Amino acid sequence: MNVYDAANELGKAMRASQEYKRLAEAKARLAEDAAAEAMVKDFMKQKQEVEIDQLSGRTPDKDKMEKVQKLYEVLSLNGNASEYVQSYIRFQLMLSDVSKTIGDVVKEVAGE
Repeated sequence: MNVYDAANELGKAMRASQEYKRLAEAKARLAEDAAAEAMVKDFMKQKQEVEIDQLSGRTPDKDKMEKVQKLYEVLSLNGNASEYVQSYIRFQLMLSDVSKTIGDVVKEVAGE
């Protein structure tokens, strides 16, 4: 099988997955709720900053961590926002699993 054909098939399979469909539906509902959408964007930005600190080997600022936790608690009270974040996390887990599979092949050939 041609690798490029397999990549295209993977893209089709991802679009057909429940994770993709749920995320797309949640995104559409979120777009109809401006307040929830703004809340999600703020949460994702703050969460990303904490994750960058962690990946860089730095201990995230305690205030930042608390802010992310509080944003998540507030976000959880809004159905559209909560559904989007949960769907996004599930989609990211699927993507991470696929990336790991590809990374394993790279490590194998690179001798790592």
